[in-house]
Parts: sequence; structure tokens; C-alpha cells
Amino acid sequence: MSYDDDDDLDEFEYPYMPALSTALADPFEGTRTVDGWRIERLGLIQGSCDHGTIYDPLGPEGGGFPMRPGGTPVYLVAREAAPGVPVAVLVHPGETVPVSTEDCGDRVATPSGLAVIHANPSTTWIEPGTGMLKRAWATLSARAAGGESWRMERLREMLQDASVDPTDWPVEPAEGDFANDWLMIPDEDGTGTVLGLLADPDGSNTTECLDAEGNTVAILLTLD
Repeated sequence: MSYDDDDDLDEFEYPYMPALSTALADPFEGTRTVDGWRIERLGLIQGSCDHGTIYDPLGPEGGGFPMRPGGTPVYLVAREAAPGVPVAVLVHPGETVPVSTEDCGDRVATPSGLAVIHANPSTTWIEPGTGMLKRAWATLSARAAGGESWRMERLREMLQDASVDPTDWPVEPAEGDFANDWLMIPDEDGTGTVLGLLADPDGSNTTECLDAEGNTVAILLTLD
């Protein structure tokens, strides 16, 4: 769907896409605010695999995207009035600016409440996300101690279902971990990066984004 028609925009599921298009038309580092949306360039997904993966390490399915040589940029979208509550992430493997999206997307199960993006070639499903699971466990343990326990209970339940024992995992988070519900760390091999995002345990959605020529150039992952 294109964003040139204001009538369509009023009903469109992703009202932040015009702001993303505007921001990406003028490459930037750090954060930009456009029309009430805060767009932050988080860095690059890097790894030795030629395709990246979007998934929940404790979930049943995932999505993929081609890697850009040298690393694939990722952008976080939040409302300007609520910068600590991300609503979406744009993974941008293409070189051109996304200006529209496909009319429908694909559901990605995120039952543990954690979405992970990586480009690690491991064929073990959980392994590329193990480090992120441990960091999330520590963060959610601290939040549960402060009274916010529902995410922790959901993660604990999914770990039990996967026969993963977190008994020896740290329960004190590193300073700044998931401060705005996201974290980027080196992958298990130390050669790439892994992005973790606290997502909706009821599921997330991925939608292809198209440039002006109709080519798929990005993937949008919704978080709320």
C-alpha cells in the first residue's frame, strides 16, 4: 500500500511508515523525530550468514531476509511521546528507500515475549538467541522484583516447555540492558550481532516494504 493517499493513511495499520520513508530518504545516525514518531538507528545486524533471521528462540517459527553486504541496518520506531515503548522495527537490507508496504504480512509467533534478529549460520534453533535469553531473563527478573512480573512468568513458562533450566543464569541485569525494551549484543561466535526486542507474547507481524519501483527492500516487524 502506498502512502500518497491521505484517505488510505487514516485507515492504514502502520501510520508511522510515512515518517520512516522520510527519515530514510536522508541517511542518519542516532535518532530523528518526524511527524510525532521517534526513529532510532540501532546499528547493523552482522554475521557470517547471507540471510538474517527474525524469530523467538523459544517459538515455533521465524522469518528471514537477505543480508546487506557489510551489515543490515535496523531502525526502531516509537511514538515521540512514549520513546521507551517501541512499536516496530524496520530491517533494511535494500539500498533504496521503502515507500509502501504489502497489503498483508506474516504472523511470527513470539510466545516468550522476546523477538531476536541475527545472521548466525547455526542450525541449532535456540543457540543463536541463548545469550539474549539470558540477558532478558536478568532484566525481567529485576522488573519482577519491582512488581512487573507478567513478562517474567511468561518467559519462565516457555523455558520450561523447551526444557531449558535457567537456574544458573544471572538475575542482575547489566546496566542499560533493555532500557527501551531492546538490546544489541555480540553473537555467540563473537563475529556478528544479535538484536533482542521485548515483543507481544500473543504474536508479532512481519510485512514486506517496497521501494518506488515495487522492489522488496525492507521488512517491518511490529511489536504491539
